[in-house]
Amino acid sequence: MIASWRGLAGAAGVAVVLAVLVALDLCRAPGVVDRALVPGFAAGAVTALVWEREGHPALRVVRAGAGWELRAAGSAAAPLPADPAAVDEVLAALRGARWHRRGAAGAVHASLTVIAADQRTVLGIGAPIEGTDQAWLVVAGAGAVVDRWVVRALDRDALSLRIKAPLADIRRAATIRIAGTGAAVELAGHPRQRTAPDHLVVAAELAADLERALADLAIVWLPGAAVGPTGPTDLAITAVDPAGPRTLRVVLGEACPGDAARVAVATSAGDGCVERAAADAVARAAARLAGPAGAVVERRPIPSDVQRVVLADGAAFEVQPLRVAGEPADPARAAELYAALALPAEPAALPAAPATHHLVVTDRAGASLTLDVFAGGLVARHGEPIALRPAPGAWQLLTRPSRALRELALWTEEPTTVAALQIDGVRYTRGAVLGDWAREPAGRFAAAQVEALAALVAVPRADAAIDPPVIVHRVAITVTPPIGGPSHHVLELGALRPTGCPARAGRDAFLLPAVVCTHVAALAN
Repeated sequence: MIASWRGLAGAAGVAVVLAVLVALDLCRAPGVVDRALVPGFAAGAVTALVWEREGHPALRVVRAGAGWELRAAGSAAAPLPADPAAVDEVLAALRGARWHRRGAAGAVHASLTVIAADQRTVLGIGAPIEGTDQAWLVVAGAGAVVDRWVVRALDRDALSLRIKAPLADIRRAATIRIAGTGAAVELAGHPRQRTAPDHLVVAAELAADLERALADLAIVWLPGAAVGPTGPTDLAITAVDPAGPRTLRVVLGEACPGDAARVAVATSAGDGCVERAAADAVARAAARLAGPAGAVVERRPIPSDVQRVVLADGAAFEVQPLRVAGEPADPARAAELYAALALPAEPAALPAAPATHHLVVTDRAGASLTLDVFAGGLVARHGEPIALRPAPGAWQLLTRPSRALRELALWTEEPTTVAALQIDGVRYTRGAVLGDWAREPAGRFAAAQVEALAALVAVPRADAAIDPPVIVHRVAITVTPPIGGPSHHVLELGALRPTGCPARAGRDAFLLPAVVCTHVAALAN
């Protein structure tokens, strides 16, 4: 019994001690460890970034307006634009990096000094930790283990801070000038037009080859010696910077100093060396664009999306909404016109005789091209030194008058709602039973033939526009819909032709299927 009381007292004592320890621990404020590599870092406050490494001049990236400039210590050369993407990567790493553990400061092979107003933060860049994806930095005199991606983002040399592809955005350039190909070539606008040595729209694939080659031209190595390719035979590309008035320039020279397998290049973003294959691609594309007109010209008469066409008779054809001369246009015939304008043609000599008519085509961007149409199946974009020979069928489509593009369906009615047909002096009235018709004046007729004619004139489609015919029959159609009052249409027909049934509705003349004339002639008697 005594032992039990002693055990109980001991347990109670232990409990009291533990309670006191817990109370003391709860009263102590928890410690918060800030693992940010640069606590309180604000990218917008940074004015300069300086990299230093033994045996190399210091590299200084300085904020300049909305961008950054790269300057080498001890160099009298003008500052170069720094790669904004590279600088953003550095600032993002400084803002987001966290250290995992601390340790003694080790050796560093480079340092990065971050300057924000009068505050300077120095980061020493150390070695990677073998067998891990981590590396050492030195911050404020102490070692810090970080993920290796942080070191990769912060450890920069001159090439990684440079704009390596100065013409990456060349597709947006307003003008491109090429020199050193034997004849100076200038391209302008979209679609690309060669404005020197002559004026013509260049083949889209040739322009795309040049733009692709220029966009892919990237500096891959910085030689120790000066590049300086400025000879008269060097290939020079000059473009208007799409982001502003600054001119972009690339000059391809001879072999790169210290590396004959590469090609020296001088650019508005700094000099360096590019791969020979990339330089050769630019040279080939530039040479093709300097070729004769027949080898360079865009073979599609209109190489852009059509929005509006002013036709030979002055009427306007509109794509959205689909109309011609203010009236609904026929979708199938509109598609034929699009195809004729976009179908590749063969280059041909420009005729000496003047054009017979012109089409003025406006694309979706608002740019206009005038297409001259010549007798003999030729067309040419106005002002170009060469003509194009479309396929015969395509050329015929380009010469259609506006009336040939109008909606083929003159009107659309439900055939069973055709209540009466007045053919000259004979009237046919639908009866109470479908297919039952009455004639006035009385006479013999085939009700099935009246029903067939009613179906044809309920949805008449004009196959081709013609000159107004001599009228021999007049058909008045009365339509009585289930809801609403009656409506009326009138067709005037000429004599049947081998090509169809000539007809007129209002001011338009056209051909209908021959069977319309056949039925009308039989029922008019």
